[in-house]
Amino acid sequence: MTQVRTIRINRVTDRKWQPQIRALEAEYFDWVNTQLDAEFQIRLDTGSMLSQDMNELERYFPPTGGLFLAMVDDGAVGMIFLTKLREGGGQIRRMYVRDSYRRHGIARALFEVAILLARDIGYTHLLLESPKSWTGAHALYHEMNFKSVPMYPEGEVPEHLRPYWVFMQLDF
Repeated sequence: MTQVRTIRINRVTDRKWQPQIRALEAEYFDWVNTQLDAEFQIRLDTGSMLSQDMNELERYFPPTGGLFLAMVDDGAVGMIFLTKLREGGGQIRRMYVRDSYRRHGIARALFEVAILLARDIGYTHLLLESPKSWTGAHALYHEMNFKSVPMYPEGEVPEHLRPYWVFMQLDF
């Protein structure tokens, strides 16, 4: 575990942070694929997912979205994306903190700013999805008052993996 001095949460509102976002998201996708390969022997086409996110980065910008980077010194160590999913509803995506920076409250801080922004935007609820095996993440989601719900129609999880996924919602 890394000694953490000061954590700053930066809201990204333009593409000047794209290199840091791309590097952190590529690391996130590598981590996801390692997890999915170990559990389900599958690998996602994360290269195309990363390209799509970079091409559509504005969907996480104001007025309907949010992209936050957790910064330690001058480096990005965590991220969370908020996007409009439906009328009145947002979705949390790409929540990630580098392994060596976990257990310092960074994920909680990212979630807190994303939830505050969702309320300010006027969302009435937030949705998220993750594999059932990510129990540490689920503990945080429950602490943040997310509740388990059936898969929502806009979910991106392939049908054959849905039984192994958790879908959650936070109502305001």
